[in-house]
Amino acid sequence: MSIITVVRHAQASFLEEDYDTLSPLGETQASALGDYWARSRLRLDHVFSGPRKRHVRTAQIVGSAYNRAGLPWPEPAILPEFDEYKADEVIRRYLPSLAEKHAHVRMLNHKLVHAKGTPRAAEAAESLFRAVTTMWVRQEFDCGEVESWDRFCWRVKGAFGQVNTHGTKRTKVVVFSSAGPTAVAMQAALNLVPLKTLELSWLVRNCACSEFLASGKQMSLRSFNAVPYFLDPALVTYR
Repeated sequence: MSIITVVRHAQASFLEEDYDTLSPLGETQASALGDYWARSRLRLDHVFSGPRKRHVRTAQIVGSAYNRAGLPWPEPAILPEFDEYKADEVIRRYLPSLAEKHAHVRMLNHKLVHAKGTPRAAEAAESLFRAVTTMWVRQEFDCGEVESWDRFCWRVKGAFGQVNTHGTKRTKVVVFSSAGPTAVAMQAALNLVPLKTLELSWLVRNCACSEFLASGKQMSLRSFNAVPYFLDPALVTYR
């Protein structure tokens, strides 16, 4: 049985030109996690990362804390299967047609356009994102060649299967990924329906840890969305 800790990446650069880069606050979040684990002398047998810069950089910062403490840090293995779901591509390709056909999407898009450059932009973008991804998961439109939600879940569960093959009894594994794969692990552990899984992904904090016991294809929940290393409440973010 393996203990798999899934870490959502630290805060990225939401609404910036390159979202995939960690924000200054995100760098601080990752450092807090690394220092906490190093102080606890947490032993890890294997480290895996999704392919995005935000995944890899979060792992690098945590690894640097281990190096400073003189503790072993396994070389991270990058698994593309731990990438996030393709919501950005869905929105880019299908927002114009969805806004044309659906009044609520048109209204939310209008609010976002007029909120750009203001403090309301993040909230407006979040509302539009949730509306479109909910329609996508409910299969209310044909997403064509873009990876479907079901295919995304299948991909991520396959990656957890690969990770678990590295484990023997009480092997400790960490996966640096995103909110979506964290929610898929919860789906596997709790048998959640698709829409509840999506909604759960919106609750995952930046740089939060969720722990699972894994045996074969079975995953059981130990903890979810924990950030005990954030002593300053200002470090707790969701986007």
